[in-house]
Amino acid sequence: MTKQKILLIGATGFAGNHVMQKLNNDFEVITLSRKLPTNLSNNTKNIIFDFYNLDNQTELPKSDHIILCIGTPLKLWELIYVKNKDMPAFVKVDKEYVITFAQAAYNSGIKNISIISAIGADSNSSNRYLRVKGEVEDAIVKIGFDNINIFRPSHICGRLKWEKQNSSNRLDMFIGEYASLITKPLMFGPLRDFKGIDVEILAQSIANNVNNKNTGIQYFTYDNFIK
Repeated sequence: MTKQKILLIGATGFAGNHVMQKLNNDFEVITLSRKLPTNLSNNTKNIIFDFYNLDNQTELPKSDHIILCIGTPLKLWELIYVKNKDMPAFVKVDKEYVITFAQAAYNSGIKNISIISAIGADSNSSNRYLRVKGEVEDAIVKIGFDNINIFRPSHICGRLKWEKQNSSNRLDMFIGEYASLITKPLMFGPLRDFKGIDVEILAQSIANNVNNKNTGIQYFTYDNFIK
């Protein structure tokens, strides 16, 4: 049986690295990154890639599905307001890189895509973070993929351990983790989708849904993650 080929972008980051670990031996995985990801498994090949030379016509490795886990590691308060001076760098990574990779993938013959977005993403939002995420979603929908999986988590939990492994101790991460834990029981009804989700669960959901046979656009939120 031919293994499905997955192209994963963002494997050196928090969420992307966990997704890579969840893509088991049923898949043949290729990662593109600036440096070698940690926890590289036997079914995964990494290619060192210069993001600065990326454009829509960049030929990407032949694959069945691309997973985009690119994102700027923002501070907790930047989710509420990204400062003017920080917007260009944020837009470059979270919008321009994501859309350009998606278009290059489609031009390279890849017709299925999964992206990590955010709950509340809306191109008309007054919140800069959510507006950019919404603009990315809108742009990817217009490209023409056969199957689009859009994952919309709230706070992604489990980052404290990741930060320690990378010799980083960010106070905002500590606050975010415990605020998510304390408020989780209060998140019900229309607030349920805003519950924090453990990165392991999110990553497993992304890996599981690579094989779904649905066509068109699928949105995944908290209840979908925990199924």
